[in-house]
Amino acid sequence: MPKKWKTLDTKQIFGNKFFGFREDKVLSPKTDNTHPVWVVDAPTWINIIPITKEQKVIMTKQYRFGSQEVSLETPGGMVDAGEDALSAAIRELKEETGYGSDEVHEIGKISPNPALMSNDTYIYVAYNVEKIGDQQLDNMEDIEVLEIDLDKIPNLITSGEIDHSLVISAFYLLDQFEK
Repeated sequence: MPKKWKTLDTKQIFGNKFFGFREDKVLSPKTDNTHPVWVVDAPTWINIIPITKEQKVIMTKQYRFGSQEVSLETPGGMVDAGEDALSAAIRELKEETGYGSDEVHEIGKISPNPALMSNDTYIYVAYNVEKIGDQQLDNMEDIEVLEIDLDKIPNLITSGEIDHSLVISAFYLLDQFEK
């Protein structure tokens, strides 16, 4: 069975509020050889699936710089310093969509890319969401809000219209949570 590797040294290469990049010197427990590895440190993220009483999912469309495409997603974002994941989920839902709910449940925690990244993503579902105000977007956000029938989500995933891996994982966790 694989064993945990020991980190002998860490050198921060770059960092800002969104992510950091470091080089670690690690020791293989199998060979006793040392190796350099590179890790992306990011804050904890959240994703929230907002569902109305009418079984509509409140989704967002926004441009993503990495893929250089407009992406169909659930609301999500990073947990700010001093904030817990649940508070971040409620905040992101309100900021990105103008919706809110008193019925928010954590349905899972995933590692976005454990080969390269050190962070986790907490997944939430919000039931009986309602419009409670206007979007509160920052100057880098341009988000369209859509209502999509919950039963259409599987087809949007298999067709590739929803291709964001964290969003697909969130809907899988929702399916398991509701069984």
